[in-house]
Amino acid sequence: MQFDANTTVLIIEDSHTVRQGLRTMLSMAGITRSDAVSNASEARNRLRGKHYEVVLCDYNLGEGMDGQELLEAMRKGGNLPLSTIWIMITGERHYERVVAAAEMAPDDYILKPFASQLLLDRMNLAGQRKTFLAPAHKLLAQGKVEQSIQVLLQLARETQNPQYRLDAKRLAAELLVNEGRQGEALSIYQELLTQRVIPWAKMGVARIVAEQGESQESNALLREIIADAPRYTDAYDLLAQNLIDDGQYQTAAVVLEKAVAISPRNFNRLKSCGTALLRCGDPTKAADYLQRAVEIGRNNNFFGPDVLVDLLQAYSESGQTQQLDRLQAEIAGRIDELPGGKLTMAVCRAMTALAQQRPSDALGQLQGVAGELRARETDFSSAQRFLSAAVRLPTELSNELPQQWGHGIALRFADGRHELGTLLEISHKHEAGHAAIENAYETLQQESNKAVELAGNGKLEEAAAMLYQLSQETLNERISMNACALLLRTCENLHKANRDFAEAQRQVQRLIDWLPEDNERVRGFLRRLHALNPDCE
Repeated sequence: MQFDANTTVLIIEDSHTVRQGLRTMLSMAGITRSDAVSNASEARNRLRGKHYEVVLCDYNLGEGMDGQELLEAMRKGGNLPLSTIWIMITGERHYERVVAAAEMAPDDYILKPFASQLLLDRMNLAGQRKTFLAPAHKLLAQGKVEQSIQVLLQLARETQNPQYRLDAKRLAAELLVNEGRQGEALSIYQELLTQRVIPWAKMGVARIVAEQGESQESNALLREIIADAPRYTDAYDLLAQNLIDDGQYQTAAVVLEKAVAISPRNFNRLKSCGTALLRCGDPTKAADYLQRAVEIGRNNNFFGPDVLVDLLQAYSESGQTQQLDRLQAEIAGRIDELPGGKLTMAVCRAMTALAQQRPSDALGQLQGVAGELRARETDFSSAQRFLSAAVRLPTELSNELPQQWGHGIALRFADGRHELGTLLEISHKHEAGHAAIENAYETLQQESNKAVELAGNGKLEEAAAMLYQLSQETLNERISMNACALLLRTCENLHKANRDFAEAQRQVQRLIDWLPEDNERVRGFLRRLHALNPDCE
């Protein structure tokens, strides 16, 4: 890669003096097309709107994201072409430990102070690595992922440069994971780990085994990574998510607090930590983390009103009433951005009323939107918040409503141990509600097992009818998926026997119309339905 007057460079640096100094260094080398911004938010907007060949980014950017977090956000969001060179500039000597443990590392980094020749030399070295990978980058830009993977594996076999080989295998593994080919990616990571301990390769293994449901194995690997590379914050994040999936919110919060101590300005980490503390019953501490998340994230375009709802809940449960009306008004102004907006807004009003000792008003708000719990657009987060408010209602006022609502929410959303654990955690102080949720989950399990037994005994149509009826009663996505699968098998069997399958087909279509259309399993159902009847929509 040649650098000349046409080379585009973005400088991300909060110091005006340093920005000007970098521009001078570049212009002395004939690079005059440089733009400069002072913070991560401005940088995200620039990088989304324009392609830069080189990014020179300071590690410490003042308030908001640091340079490492910005790099990871841009790459994960798909807003940074792989061909772009990213060089981190830092005055912190410990950054070597940060980058060694980074899942997404910059192409190079430079410690301050430095001379212009060192900057140009590092840019040239990074350019040579990009040139080596350029054939794969070009294929990716054309959407040819499979060809890109094959080119990367070939480049890794042919090069004598160990760093180039590592770069090629790392990108190949990332692409394989994105393509859902975890087994092939796992082989690459494991091969690399037989040669030496590489934190990001071990992280790759931990991610894959977690997706395969082996959370204990994943957790063991993540704890090894954290012991070897204590600043590897992505390892803390994944460990916390695994613990949350197992319903261990308290332990997850402890892990996230350690990660926040290392990286105190990461919006998503602060938000996750606050939410975990809220779920495990520590609203006062949760409010502190969520407030910091709001302060840091408010001016960034990834900031959404969901964190404001969590903050309102934390204030309400901890008895901090001063900010509730202001927060409620701000959420109302952004309600169109929230899933289940009408339901969520009523829950916010109910939580405010509970904190202000107006339980009758809170009950009225919840009763007014309880029907929305069956609406298609109501998601699990919205239902959780509704339940969190419902179980705080005084027993003498609410009678059996909280347990009735909890039972219905569990029937719809308790698809597995994570969802069940979350609902039980929310209702742990409400004995009747807690029991109702357990009862609902047991019902789902029993009915599902009966259907499996019927299908195993050759009574496919009976099993399909049973699950279809249960899906209509509960609106449970997993039950509906399984009902759809059995009904399609029924249709296919009747089709082969030249028997009428119109009613079963109509039931399949009703389920598909309700299920998420972007789900791969649902798309598979549609393909099978079209194969039976090409004229169906």
